[in-house]
Amino acid sequence: MGKLIKSGGAGSVYLLPGAPAQVAKLYHPHLDRAANRRKLEAMLELSPELPDQLENGKRYVQIAWPQAAVFDGQGGFAGFVMPLLDMAQTAELEQIMQERQARAAGLPTGLGPKLTLAANLAAVLDALHQQQHYVVDLKPVNLRFYRDSLYIAMLDCDGFSIQGHAERFPAEQFTADYLAPEFQRKGMPAGTEMAQDRFALAVVIFQLLNFGIHPYSGRPGNAQVATDIPGRIRDGYYAYGVKRHKLLAPNATSGHALMPPELRAMFDRAFSQSPNAQRPSAADWAQLLRGYAQRSGGKLTICAVNPEHQHFAGQGCAACARDKVIGAAAQASAQAAAQARQAAPQRSRALPGKPAPAPQGQSAVSDTAWVVIIILIVFFVIGFAIWTAVPDDAEKKTEQQATTVPIAGLEQLEWHARKAGALQQSDVRRAVRSLSQAMGKGDDAAVARGLQLLYRSEREKSSGYSGDLARTRLRTSMMESMGWLPGYQSSLSDTYLDLLQADPRDHLAAAALARTHLSLNEPQAARQYFEQAVWARPTDGVAWLGIAATALLRGGGGEQDAANLVALAQVTAQRHAAQNAMPAAEGEAADNGAERTAGRMERAANMLRLAQPGAYPKRWDKALADGAVLAKKLAALPAPPDQGASVQRDSMATVAYRVLSEAQASGESRLTLSIAADGSLTAARAEQFMEPMLNKVILDSLKSWTFNPSVKNGQFQDGKVDVLVRYRNGRASFVPAGVAATTEN
Repeated sequence: MGKLIKSGGAGSVYLLPGAPAQVAKLYHPHLDRAANRRKLEAMLELSPELPDQLENGKRYVQIAWPQAAVFDGQGGFAGFVMPLLDMAQTAELEQIMQERQARAAGLPTGLGPKLTLAANLAAVLDALHQQQHYVVDLKPVNLRFYRDSLYIAMLDCDGFSIQGHAERFPAEQFTADYLAPEFQRKGMPAGTEMAQDRFALAVVIFQLLNFGIHPYSGRPGNAQVATDIPGRIRDGYYAYGVKRHKLLAPNATSGHALMPPELRAMFDRAFSQSPNAQRPSAADWAQLLRGYAQRSGGKLTICAVNPEHQHFAGQGCAACARDKVIGAAAQASAQAAAQARQAAPQRSRALPGKPAPAPQGQSAVSDTAWVVIIILIVFFVIGFAIWTAVPDDAEKKTEQQATTVPIAGLEQLEWHARKAGALQQSDVRRAVRSLSQAMGKGDDAAVARGLQLLYRSEREKSSGYSGDLARTRLRTSMMESMGWLPGYQSSLSDTYLDLLQADPRDHLAAAALARTHLSLNEPQAARQYFEQAVWARPTDGVAWLGIAATALLRGGGGEQDAANLVALAQVTAQRHAAQNAMPAAEGEAADNGAERTAGRMERAANMLRLAQPGAYPKRWDKALADGAVLAKKLAALPAPPDQGASVQRDSMATVAYRVLSEAQASGESRLTLSIAADGSLTAARAEQFMEPMLNKVILDSLKSWTFNPSVKNGQFQDGKVDVLVRYRNGRASFVPAGVAATTEN
């Protein structure tokens, strides 16, 4: 361990001298390490899709998610390794909400950066939710962002609510000011974390876009209104809705009335007291806010009065209106104070025991009366500013727009998935597991598609085989035959670590380090390094063999998994023999690579047989034999037939929605869907404008469909498919384009 940089209730965080891009968190000894280990394994298996962002040569870690387990000298679980976040380059989200704090910290104060932050936060939360992980204690002081790029930086992820195998690891903390109303009285039962995250996200976004004002703050109309924020949340005192609350007036400096109608409608959904209301999801917020955050969208304009301000297109400038309110209040306070100072000399000339004479035409006023007068003047000016900042007709027009959007205003459904980053090591972990499961189920199409996508990812990577062929042969021979035997040379492990730090795609070094861990009976660590080798070079069957060996050492059904992985290793080696064969030495006859690749695979299998004594070698030989049989079946499979992208009909169920406009209750439209080569939906666009509620229901529905990618010449490709949607009286049904509608479908 290096320097201690942080210590908290769960553990301490240390720098790692040998890995400057990572830190280690060690749990305190008194904690339940068995539960923490199960939680960590769940986090390693279900990592969110949040790869590091590369921009202008800089790397931004979006989330400090665990990367590997840490064990002590006796083999006991101690903690985990996670990426190092450059805290000096980040700031708390709380700092950017208040203009004074933001300026003092050198942060932007305009609406544009805050919209970008809100959209990024929603996207990060959506990635977590897709793996059924939840933050729970979501609040501005727990969130950080990079000052220059505005990417979100999530910390303390082991404190989240984590989904494991048939087990949920709950979050330990929450904050009452951000706790959903249904949990204020009775607490938050297991299985309700999604609702809590949706509520807290809406509160944070509201504060970001409205000068840090909490949506449940305001001026109470009577003594029945709770004075604390949790009490107001519990009782539903949301003061900033399209329809004003009768007992709670909004903050005088709020800019909610100058937000676009669709944004106000989203907040109304998030804070509605109706039992049938559905809070917007993180994906809903990300999609809406991204349109405002993008400069090309034209939904945000620069203020004509103050270039530092931005405001929503078609609306007034909320920042200018806020400045007027604050300025008017300050001016009123100054005037009242000046009047008090002018009256002070008159009082000072009074004789002892005798009141000062009042100026001609004025009556004597006591000190207490002056204080009361000053307070009344300040409140009058603030109230007048509130009254004039948003005139009645403008407020009524805003309310009318917001309430009529779902009725008269139609929208065109247009959705794009978050752009996928480069293949990460966590992606390989999931892909390998999915391939083995598909092998067990006999799903040949899934196996063919998964292998193709993994092999294809290597095109973006630089090859480790380059330069002098003789050197390459020597390096391969040495690294695949040394350094893994127990107690051989510990310095070799340090050498491999140095090589990986210099080049994470050095698949030979990753596989050699994995074999070292195998010899020390550390299959979990070994598997991670074998997976790194597959990530670096997915067409090399030697690394796949290593993963098979780790599966066999896990036990509990690992024999079948090992056989499946051996088959995948053999098929991979055969298909890419020429690419991965060691170069021929001088004087040797050249071949197509098959013989030399087979030799490499045989040597790797023999070395892995020595990983452990006892019954392991016999089990390994059986896994090799069973895998060879499966490999022959895989190799004999015909190429996938050519087909266009499509949707599986049995996944297209009729859905119900709430009709808001009788005039738009019936109709039809055409949906154009973009299907990626991996069978995922990447974009959706409707031909016709429809009700926003119908659009949302359609989008939620099609995200649950099963898609088949396009296939051409045996290769899976991106494609598009058209689907007709027909809706009538609150029910929408779907038919692939070109198929006639019948009573059956």
